[in-house]
Amino acid sequence: MVNIKDNLVKTLADNPELYKIVNSKDHISILKEIFKENLDFSNIKRKTYIKKDNIIYNILETLEQKELIKKIEVNNNIQYYITENGKKLINLYEEAKKEYNI
Repeated sequence: MVNIKDNLVKTLADNPELYKIVNSKDHISILKEIFKENLDFSNIKRKTYIKKDNIIYNILETLEQKELIKKIEVNNNIQYYITENGKKLINLYEEAKKEYNI
């Protein structure tokens, strides 16, 4: 049986660009909020401690490029939602965090 640490190490080894995301409290914070529910930009800004628009936009762009989130337009409003890859990463991150008291 593969343990959580091995699974996380394998995921990061297979996708080294995800290390930056896992290691960034800002990226993880936004990803966790989108994991809870689909959000538009203003709600992401309201639910996180990040107040600078350009930082949020850059993080959203990175998360989208890594296929962790997707954006869709709903009634002339952009909504961000989590992908299966994003769900897997958040679940693995949370399991590792709980297991190793990180």
